[in-house]
Amino acid sequence: MFQVCIMGGHEGRIRPERKFYFTLMGACEMTRQTVARQILARRQQEKEGVERVPRQFFITLMGATEIKCPTLAEEFLDLRQMIGSGALSIEDWDRAMVDLGKTDVSVAAFTLMAGFSENELPSEEEEIEGLAVQRHLGNISDSAGNVLQFGIGRRDAERRATIRRAVLAEA
Repeated sequence: MFQVCIMGGHEGRIRPERKFYFTLMGACEMTRQTVARQILARRQQEKEGVERVPRQFFITLMGATEIKCPTLAEEFLDLRQMIGSGALSIEDWDRAMVDLGKTDVSVAAFTLMAGFSENELPSEEEEIEGLAVQRHLGNISDSAGNVLQFGIGRRDAERRATIRRAVLAEA
């Protein structure tokens, strides 16, 4: 599949599929899937016998491409929903944390007179706004929200551990 952006902007989610992105004098801002969705996608790939993760290739010329991580609120809500539905258990989450090096897609890029960044954290403002909105809507309890606030600006294992603690704080 192709995604072309010329002198414009594109914003979307990265899905576990083969895809080619071409950005010319524009901006492409992609967000990775939540870790919970990555775990389910990996399970599906294993059921289908797919051994290699899908490759996504980005060509950026005189523009900018950014691949961001989902907000803590998105990560928390997805994990809680999947645990609640039985699609995932906290034990599945713990087992998946052992395979930290595996991702749902493989990213390759060619950049010329442009910028490319991968695994960018959401800004502090985006994190705070996401948590505030979800707390206001009643989707995140005060106890879970307080735990999630400690994950703002954290990367990798610290971030995932914060999400796990927030799910357990709400249980």
